[in-house]
Amino acid sequence: MQTLKLDENNNLVLDKNNLQILNGIEACAQDTRTRVGICRGENPYNTSQGADYFGEILGKMGGQDYVRDIIRERIGDNEEIVQINSLEIFHNKETMQVVAEISSIYGVFTI
Repeated sequence: MQTLKLDENNNLVLDKNNLQILNGIEACAQDTRTRVGICRGENPYNTSQGADYFGEILGKMGGQDYVRDIIRERIGDNEEIVQINSLEIFHNKETMQVVAEISSIYGVFTI
């Protein structure tokens, strides 16, 4: 697996005017973080892609298990993922943080 490298603000990373590329486990981990973080409608090339955080998840009556199931679905929607070893969700009124240990065909990583 290969993907373009993104920085912490989701900007493409350049090195000497060349796009940096990630391979293997680093690419899989970055793509998984992106998959979990993208909101439905945010991708201009596929507006149905992403989790409906504002419409279905945040502030709704589904509860923690409902949110966890949606996050699991987003992570598992990648053929390189073998299993989700652990998944924790922390939230307060303003933010939600997802911490997951994931086994992929490249090895184990944490997001």
